[in-house]
Amino acid sequence: MRQDRPHPFRAAPVVAAALLALTGGAFASSHREAPFITTSPKVDASDFYMFNSYETGRAGFVTLVANYQPLQDGFDGPNYHAMDANALYEIHIDNMGDAKEHLTFQFRFQNNFTAKTVTAGGSAVDIAPLQNGAVSMPNDPHLQVNETYTLTLVTGDRRTGNAQAIHNATTGSA
Repeated sequence: MRQDRPHPFRAAPVVAAALLALTGGAFASSHREAPFITTSPKVDASDFYMFNSYETGRAGFVTLVANYQPLQDGFDGPNYHAMDANALYEIHIDNMGDAKEHLTFQFRFQNNFTAKTVTAGGSAVDIAPLQNGAVSMPNDPHLQVNETYTLTLVTGDRRTGNAQAIHNATTGSA
């Protein structure tokens, strides 16, 4: 007499559904997992990229990209995520493999605010967005906030090393 045995994979969907139903919610880390950084979101360093430069004439150069204020998109307005003028943003480079910084790039931002208004109900009313009209250049008069920065290169220890301002190669300004 032949006895039918259940196929071992026939129960798999039922077992999978039961396991999914019994598990609680999954928790994942975002870029803002450290409790203290929630008090200063403008200095939340979320991503860092480093790669060999691929532009013509830049062989032997390395490009560094640091991202702050995670999960912010350009359409997220109306204030578009200005950097913190009271913060010191740093990128530390250990180019000797000894777990000490040998090069530190320090960025400080300045935000120059010019109040823009629109007329509403016969009165001038301050606007919230960063611009009041089309913007076609970095110093466009329609901009309400003009953000600039200085860049300093520190060689050696970031607090006691030799600091020198990095200048714009085109204009010579710091």
